[in-house]
Amino acid sequence: MRKPWFALAISLGKDLIALLRDGALFLLALLLVAFPARFNSILVDAGFKEGNLAGFKWQPSLVTSTNDLKEAQAKISELQRQNNEQAIALKEARAQVTDSALKQRIANLEENGNALQTSTQLVQSSVEKTIKTNLALLEQQPRKKSDYLVGLQTLGIPDPERVAINMKLSTEGYSLDEVTWSYPAGEKPSWFAPRSAVFYYSASALSIAQGLASFMKAVTGQEFTVQRGAGLGVNPSRKDVTLYVHFIKR
Repeated sequence: MRKPWFALAISLGKDLIALLRDGALFLLALLLVAFPARFNSILVDAGFKEGNLAGFKWQPSLVTSTNDLKEAQAKISELQRQNNEQAIALKEARAQVTDSALKQRIANLEENGNALQTSTQLVQSSVEKTIKTNLALLEQQPRKKSDYLVGLQTLGIPDPERVAINMKLSTEGYSLDEVTWSYPAGEKPSWFAPRSAVFYYSASALSIAQGLASFMKAVTGQEFTVQRGAGLGVNPSRKDVTLYVHFIKR
């Protein structure tokens, strides 16, 4: 018995919809694989935080991967420094050795060290490019206050008062950095700011630093300048989310 024409039309319509759906999912998965950074940015801007496309699990992880890359970059730099020191030591040793076989072994070690240095520089260059790409994408994504670490340093303020300000910062939504200390009025460190200030270390943190300065003024009644710090002593992988506050009692 032949199906009625409307039943056949419905069946064909269902098959067409399924085909279009599968084709769209395949196209999305292809875009995600071919252009991961750009497509990740588009999905995040559209409000998608996690998804499953044609069996491919997707979740934005730029923050984690960028921090990991920054830490890897710091370790690579340290390894390069150690390799340079070893190269100098080997050169000095070769100049003092008279045994030809030992001289050859040292020369081979120097050659391997030079090859390692070249390879390391290529890897570091690739890491730097990836970090720059990730940071450009991260700057397009607004951060929350809780993403930032605030380290409060006070001068001439009783320690309980510093603790109370830290509690207000936490209540306001900021995360607290482990670096926080109260210095007596007559023991100002050489690196301390000449006046109360909020320091930031990445261009993307300027607006949050300005907001923090306004909050500190509301809490203390004093003006806080906003300055970009040099970053000495700041974890390289956390420069974009670290804020230090210098508060001097007037």
